[in-house]
Amino acid sequence: MKLKEKLTGSLVSVSLAVAGCLPMALMPVHAEDYSDTEYWYGQCTKPQTSADGVKACEGFKAYENERRQQLQQSISDFSSSISSLEGETDKVAALAQEQKALAEELSAQISQKEAAIAEIEANIQALQEQIRQKQAEIDAWDAQIKSRMRHEQGNVGTNMLVDLVMGASDLNDMLRRISGIERITEDDQAQISRLNELKAQLELSVSEEKRLQDENAAQKAELEEQKAQAKQLEDSYNQLVAQYKQQIADLQAQKRAAQADMNSIRDFVITSAGAGSASITTSSGFNVPVLGGQYSAGTWAYPGGGIHLGLDWAAPIGTPVVAPANGIVLYAANPVPSNSGYLGNMSGYPYGGGNTICLLCSMNGTLYAFSFAHLSQEGMSVSAGQSVSAGQQIALTGNSGNSTGPHCHIEVVNLGNMSVEEAIKRFSSSADFAWGTGWGNTAGACENKGSTPCRERPEIFFGS
Repeated sequence: MKLKEKLTGSLVSVSLAVAGCLPMALMPVHAEDYSDTEYWYGQCTKPQTSADGVKACEGFKAYENERRQQLQQSISDFSSSISSLEGETDKVAALAQEQKALAEELSAQISQKEAAIAEIEANIQALQEQIRQKQAEIDAWDAQIKSRMRHEQGNVGTNMLVDLVMGASDLNDMLRRISGIERITEDDQAQISRLNELKAQLELSVSEEKRLQDENAAQKAELEEQKAQAKQLEDSYNQLVAQYKQQIADLQAQKRAAQADMNSIRDFVITSAGAGSASITTSSGFNVPVLGGQYSAGTWAYPGGGIHLGLDWAAPIGTPVVAPANGIVLYAANPVPSNSGYLGNMSGYPYGGGNTICLLCSMNGTLYAFSFAHLSQEGMSVSAGQSVSAGQQIALTGNSGNSTGPHCHIEVVNLGNMSVEEAIKRFSSSADFAWGTGWGNTAGACENKGSTPCRERPEIFFGS
């Protein structure tokens, strides 16, 4: 697959609109079209066989230098824009998305450069062997031609030209000498021509070996520079994410507190039919719901600040998610692609959840509602109204909705002694994942509220 034609092509459309302050220099015009960098890396990591090829590769090197400089300018512009976006959540989210795209492009370039370095080193070794063989061939041809010329010279006498002009004893002797020179020309002219070609090729090969050695050193230096740039981008992106998370709570609360459009999600919500006969066999404890990965952010706040009403469990996309206890599925929907998440993406329900599941579970006679967000679109194996057993796989982790990377967001609401029938009827009418505990603050936390329904820390059930 070809890499993007321009490092900063996408930056023009969004970043300028977002920050209003990111300058964008146009790429200089080159004699060649170097936008297919994968092709040109493949070409220029090989020994060139012509001066035109060498010139084209020199142009590609200049093009790459310009791209690196432009990338560094974009990174600097990003860093300087963060402070100016305080309080502008939408713009912070858009800028973070652009940074992430640029970081992915840079990561692709780093991989490309690492492959190019390996290719150059392999080609240098092959070229050195070609130079050795070519030199041996030249030496052999040179020795053969000199031997034949000495043999022919023996037939006409030494110092042919002097003898021809001054030393011929008579006309017959002169004709004999001329005939010998003609034989040398006829027999060896092709070999001498081939020898000259080989020498020219050898000179180009030696020159190419030096160019590749220099290119190898330059690529290694540029690789280190790009790794440093990647670290800059990562730090800048993390700063934006932290700033966004500090500001997003109110906005997200407003969206999630709005009356749900039940018609749009009705197919994914449990119905009240049969609620009177529904029952759950209570469990004695909860299973860890994500079979792999580790905690990345706890409840009630993100590490960098900002309200966080659940537990983030970082895990690669496709990690199994299981039912923490026996229960009933209240909601299950997977409307968006598994790896479509980005900061500010409010797709899914609740808003920003991406692909989500809500379970009603019972432990030691207490009813709990568990919600799982940012799941994979593939692998969601349950639907609303279905009964599940503790440890049964219900989904896979993903990176969907308002998400900055692969993980599963887990929230737990303690419903106390609410009956299963009452819980089903209540959820089927409102699809309220918060069960009235709110979204914008921690007032609904069990440790603060003192009554149910209230929010629990998932950590207390799965360890800290």
